[in-house]
Amino acid sequence: MNKILETLDPFESLKFEQENSQEALDFSIIDFKLICSNKKPAKRKIYEKKDFDLFYSDEFFVKNYDTMIQQFIIEIHPKKPQNNFAVLLKSDAALTHLKVHVKCRENFSYYADLKKDILQTIYKTMAKQKILIIRFEKKFFKMLDDFIKNHENGNGVEELECFLAKGVDKIDNQSDKIVYHQEINDDSSLQNYDDGKFCKPIKKDELLFEYIFRINGKEGRNLRGAIINLNPVKFHGNPFNIKDESIYIQELEDRIRYFSNYYGFLNKDRIGYSITNDIKTRQVGLKTTGSIKTDTQEDIKLEICNHDLNDDAIKSGIVNVKASNIKVNGNVGATEIHTKNLTVKGLTHKKSLIYAQNSSIFIHKGYIKAENVYVKNLENGTVEAKNVYIENCIGGTIKAENIYICNLLTDNTLYPDKKLVISDCIKTKNTIICNLKNNDLECENLKNLSIKVQNILATITARTKNLYNHLINNQARAIQAKKEQDPLPVQAEFIRAYDSKINDYNYLTSLYAKFIKLKFQIDTKINSLEQMQQTTNIYINTQEIGNDNLLLFETETKKEEIRYTLSSNDFQKNLYIGKIEDKQELRSSHYNEIEIEDLKSNYEELKKVNSF
Repeated sequence: MNKILETLDPFESLKFEQENSQEALDFSIIDFKLICSNKKPAKRKIYEKKDFDLFYSDEFFVKNYDTMIQQFIIEIHPKKPQNNFAVLLKSDAALTHLKVHVKCRENFSYYADLKKDILQTIYKTMAKQKILIIRFEKKFFKMLDDFIKNHENGNGVEELECFLAKGVDKIDNQSDKIVYHQEINDDSSLQNYDDGKFCKPIKKDELLFEYIFRINGKEGRNLRGAIINLNPVKFHGNPFNIKDESIYIQELEDRIRYFSNYYGFLNKDRIGYSITNDIKTRQVGLKTTGSIKTDTQEDIKLEICNHDLNDDAIKSGIVNVKASNIKVNGNVGATEIHTKNLTVKGLTHKKSLIYAQNSSIFIHKGYIKAENVYVKNLENGTVEAKNVYIENCIGGTIKAENIYICNLLTDNTLYPDKKLVISDCIKTKNTIICNLKNNDLECENLKNLSIKVQNILATITARTKNLYNHLINNQARAIQAKKEQDPLPVQAEFIRAYDSKINDYNYLTSLYAKFIKLKFQIDTKINSLEQMQQTTNIYINTQEIGNDNLLLFETETKKEEIRYTLSSNDFQKNLYIGKIEDKQELRSSHYNEIEIEDLKSNYEELKKVNSF
């Protein structure tokens, strides 16, 4: 006799009933429910099968209840013959993905209750393994129907394997991440001397580092209703404390990005991170800083302090220095320096090479090329510049547009282009060389050529104007003639003539552009030659003039050069070359303070600022 029971464990109930029966029994699952309960807040609810769609929501399935238990309504009945198919369940380790494998036995054949029996076997297998009959894959029932229908039609396959049910996988916590795109400017980053920490400045708006937010995970739930807990993860926290406005931030949804606001080097101190454009060090050398290579157009301040007279602040060797502003409180060895503004409070080695815009040096023995140079003591060194200001000069070589020297001592060679001022004394064996080019013939030829080009331009302009007027006056007639599908011979000839004049006009305008460019080039060359012909002015404001001081105006041929030996008679004189009856001769005028006022004021200001 069949018996209907409500149970949490169908197999335990079957066992109990079997103990009280002589007949072999089995059971069928008629219906099933889901008993859900929670401790905090305390709640309990029984869900009918018709409500199971609620549990397809991952959030609802995982979060709403602490425990889930399946309750079954079963029918106990006499045991039936074995099914002609087998059912096997397969799952992953977490029991969140469940597959069903249906395999036909040798004597398998289709019958009317095949679907019912397959589902019953699946339900009973799930119940035996304590797997909730819930969250079935939507495609499962269609695949099962297709499998059965194919067998009904006589063309079914022996096996069916498909996904049956799916739990909710956990999403692990992801720790926050710290990403460094730039290295901290510390001593540990020094590697190759020419690829060290001071060779990799950070550009403006360059990405420095990122703090990627942690991602909070989500608990999962397997198909037995057990919660899948998250593994503990260590979180780092944001380590980037920003010291000042030299670093700016960009806040994104998943991270914070940090960018440089200035050109410079990344630095960290007890307050936080910053970009610094100030480098302070005791020494620059192969074993200390390595090379310092920055863009001289960017604002970088390099200060080197080494007052040891026996040890250079910038060591000799292969290390080079490039920075926009350099201040050296010490000596410069045999090395190469590129900068905009340089101050050296010591001396420079005779093999030093300096390239600057503005420089001030206490004792210079090497080579410097710059825009403006101030030297307290020039000792056998070489200076090439636009403006040079020297206090004491011995054995030096100076090439510049304007030179102001306080004390011209001995064995110096000067190459002034425009002005040379010597204010206090001239000792002995000094040579002043001025380049005197005679460009009269070349200038005259270029001026004649300029007149010819101007005449050609006038002719082109007149012809172009006439053509333009003709084209404008006949434009309407030409348009009308071109509209004719079958123009008369007279009209066709007019169109050909009109188009020819358009081509002539275009040619003349392009020719005009070429000649106007040529005229500009000729006039520029004339202006340049006239400026070159301006003589150099030598201003002497001292009576203390020693022997063997030569003033030489060089020309292309030695026959035309002018030599003059300075003497005390040249006190407060301006010496220059002037023309007398087309002949160039040395002339002089009274020393005029107004003419050298700019040079003198600059020298006094530099001397005041650079109190070595």
